[in-house]
Amino acid sequence: MDKQATQYSKEKLLGEGGMGKVYLAQDNKLQRQVAIKELTYLDESQDLNQGLNQEKSEKVHHALTEARLLARVNHVNIIQIYNIIDEENYSALVMEYFNSKTLTKFQLETQLSLIQKLALLRQLSAGLAAAHQNGVIHCDLKPSNILVNEQQQLKITDFGIACLSTPIKDNAEEPTKPIQFGSLHYMSPEQINNQTVDYRSDIFSLGIIAYQLIVGSHPFENSNATSTALEVANKICQHPPEHAKNLMLDAPSALTDLLMQMLVKPVEQRRLTAEEIENRITHIQNALQQSQIDEQPTLPLSGIVLPEKAQIQIELKSNSLKTFYSTSLICLVAMLIVWLVGLQVVETKQVVILRPTLANSPLMAPMQQDLVISAIEDALRQSVINTSNMYLVSQREVNAITKDFPNDLKKLRQAVGASDIIATELECDNSRCKVNFSRLVDNFETHEVLKVASERSWIAPIEKFNTIYNNSQTQFALLYSELSEVNQSALVQRPINEDDYRQYIELYSKIMLNGEYSQASLNKLKQVLITSPYIYSAYGLYRETAINLYSDSQDKKYLLQLALVLQNSPPEYRYSIYHAIDSFWLAFNNRDLDAAKQQMKEAKNRGASNFILAELKAILFFSNSQYDKAADMFNQAVALRPSTVLLYNLAFTYWRMGELVMSENTLNDLFKVLPNEYQSKQLLANIWLLQGKLSLAINAYEKIVMQRNDGQNLTNLGLAYALNQQYDKAFKYAKLAVSKSPKHTTRISNLADIEMILGKTSLAQSHYQQVINSPVNRNKTRYWLDLAQAYLHLNKANLAVDSLSKAKALAPENGEVAYTAALVYSVLGEQTSAALEVKKALNNKVGAVWFNLPWFNGLCKNSDFLKSMIKHHNSARCQI
Repeated sequence: MDKQATQYSKEKLLGEGGMGKVYLAQDNKLQRQVAIKELTYLDESQDLNQGLNQEKSEKVHHALTEARLLARVNHVNIIQIYNIIDEENYSALVMEYFNSKTLTKFQLETQLSLIQKLALLRQLSAGLAAAHQNGVIHCDLKPSNILVNEQQQLKITDFGIACLSTPIKDNAEEPTKPIQFGSLHYMSPEQINNQTVDYRSDIFSLGIIAYQLIVGSHPFENSNATSTALEVANKICQHPPEHAKNLMLDAPSALTDLLMQMLVKPVEQRRLTAEEIENRITHIQNALQQSQIDEQPTLPLSGIVLPEKAQIQIELKSNSLKTFYSTSLICLVAMLIVWLVGLQVVETKQVVILRPTLANSPLMAPMQQDLVISAIEDALRQSVINTSNMYLVSQREVNAITKDFPNDLKKLRQAVGASDIIATELECDNSRCKVNFSRLVDNFETHEVLKVASERSWIAPIEKFNTIYNNSQTQFALLYSELSEVNQSALVQRPINEDDYRQYIELYSKIMLNGEYSQASLNKLKQVLITSPYIYSAYGLYRETAINLYSDSQDKKYLLQLALVLQNSPPEYRYSIYHAIDSFWLAFNNRDLDAAKQQMKEAKNRGASNFILAELKAILFFSNSQYDKAADMFNQAVALRPSTVLLYNLAFTYWRMGELVMSENTLNDLFKVLPNEYQSKQLLANIWLLQGKLSLAINAYEKIVMQRNDGQNLTNLGLAYALNQQYDKAFKYAKLAVSKSPKHTTRISNLADIEMILGKTSLAQSHYQQVINSPVNRNKTRYWLDLAQAYLHLNKANLAVDSLSKAKALAPENGEVAYTAALVYSVLGEQTSAALEVKKALNNKVGAVWFNLPWFNGLCKNSDFLKSMIKHHNSARCQI
């Protein structure tokens, strides 16, 4: 055993397999737990001339060769190789230790929803895609080589080793045999037949695993799982599996078709890549999540009211305003705010910190690469927040743009309203890195590409993270030689222990890079802050982790833990702007808006910029349904930093106010930067529908449905066709919408209305009865309105009027209630009351186009109704 091996102390045996034993060990140098796989090798007493022993030596040699290649693949869903020990008769792989279970055991012990299963498959395909992109094929992909932890994070292990085993040769005495190394249950036909394999073999194995996970049975085993390995191998080569749609009648066809496409036997027809599979699973997962949202009762809209037939459900962007209690908004604005300090409006620089990129550095361990990158990134971010005239653009906002425009820095600058972009390039060996900072700004001469305003190059030792941090901040300040206030924070900088800072950087890397939000991360961060309370950036990381965990679980213990950490912070931090902003989000998530308002005032007193204050005020105003004041604040924020996120939030606020023209104008400003942004197009289609621009709305919804075929969009398209009197098409899409969410009473009522118009009376009555039999919604106003219309069309006038009265008692000024009242009174022949309710609904921003439905035909003899239609630009109503 060489000196490298003595760096590690074995603690216990974790497992044993054909290639050797795996131990849990302690890395004595870096003070971390690792897994060591000791490869089975020849000892000195063995005869190297024996064929079997020679083959075993070759296996170890191939395993080491492949491990060196795999060490270059750095991905969150692959077990990382930290080190390779190869000395004399001892060979071992030092790997990341991942406290987890095999996928097989995890499935047996955990009840998973379909969305959770898709999340696991998405991680699996993402890891596989990263390996394939680096030329590595697994060749032994199976559930026992896939690990899952309690947070349902997945990693692939034993990567790229099994496929390098020596294939069995043909000979005259016996036919070709299947490869015995690995598991026949998960092999591709070409692997079983000893043919040349490439990445497509892994795709077939992935298909078997995916089928088994989603459907619940192996695609090539008997239902009682009594098949032998050779029988399974024969079926893999000779027999098609049963189509997944036959076993999962309620599963999306996009999912069952994908499963079968991965299991195509002819390798030349198996065209899917792991990256394509990851993308398709992501789309399916998003569609299912949206479908679940559609199942939720629709909340009443107080700022803008929709008639019952226009129960348009608006999905906000993940980083916008959805009730301001959604995880996405909290994450977005929290990231925007925590790193800020008071800014002077005129001099403000909106700065994007791009994650540093690392050139090929084979001598540097992957974990060390992550730590160096994270230390530099953390230093740059802190430099921005410690400078009084700089604002750090949220990394989440940056990621949202770079995902669609990965190499377009000009588009990124426009979308997030950045004045400066800081790009970092690293080139490292095993002891130091050459670091290059570039400050990119707008080229005012051409505006076509960004120009380099300044650059700095320097050498960083990779073992001293405090040195990396301090030197990074010094070099960043030199990028802005014209500004004397760079890094001049109100926080007093105190000495930080190197080991504590290293531990913090490891946590920063895991949380920020890998998304490892967990109680374990919180505990480790808390311990870091106990021993080194002056690592100020750790408080913001703690807050984000705690709020993410709370948002996912709604368990207030995370908020209590955050409160305790903030309470125990040193005075330098406790009386800073950052503490006030942390406390704002703590109060906001506790639904204590008075306390949140008080913390906003504290932030102002401690020097918060106008931009920060504008966003915080907008959030509080919106939460209290003060949409006009929220719009004013968002307008102020847009003036300070015109980003697409703020423009969308402003447009949505106008929508809630009923200011449709202003909402549309704001969206048009957004489209100048991002012309194909999905949710903005969806909001614009909703505006057109309410305005009665039916041709535009129908055209827009048809395109949206092609992009996302969910219940929400199908409902909107059906409503548009109904208002355009294309009832056959309206029926088609209303029916599809109900199939997506069969318990959604408003959609059932919409379908029943169209059935009634088309003369499908028995079907309509059946659906109206289904509405009546449905349980009470949490949105009781919506429940009573649905009930009123169902009773009305079932000729139960007294019950209809009684239900309508209960809705009015709950929301007497609601335009949606007025619309339903107009409908009920019109059908019952009470024209005077109906005309009054029509006027009330119109005054509450209900579009006149909604009164084109047949239920209101009787009002064409009423002069007040005619006047209302003329006033609201629908004079052709009674000519229909």
